[in-house]
Amino acid sequence: MMQWLAVFLVLTAVSAGAGVLSSLHLLHTMQRIADSQKEVQERPVASAFSPNARLRKISPVVTNLASPPGAWIRMEASVITDQLNEEEASILAARVGEDVVAYLRTLSPAQIEGARGLQYLREDLNERAVIRSSGKVRELIIETLVVQ
Repeated sequence: MMQWLAVFLVLTAVSAGAGVLSSLHLLHTMQRIADSQKEVQERPVASAFSPNARLRKISPVVTNLASPPGAWIRMEASVITDQLNEEEASILAARVGEDVVAYLRTLSPAQIEGARGLQYLREDLNERAVIRSSGKVRELIIETLVVQ
């Protein structure tokens, strides 16, 4: 009977020790994870644009396409510009909007169909916006595009 009690006490002590060690290991692991998440949150987000760059909306564009006769397109876009005053920015957005309308009128739905067509449209509009603004526009972002 004494041997059984001694074995029982030894197993209980080993079990308690294993529980304490595993809980300490778990706490250490959780603290390491929390520290790494805090480090990730503190790291600044890198941007391709300067800190002075601003996002400016262009008024929505609705126009007909070159062909077929009943095809219409509606596009909402924004431009990223360097820091400009409000008057310059509104004039620039209006000029870019006019240029977008002129370009969209030359397209057919087949030219902007699919991912590749959308990518070509985006590249062409970016290039035209940069040229039209004398380099003040960094990028044109297409927000919505509907062809009917």
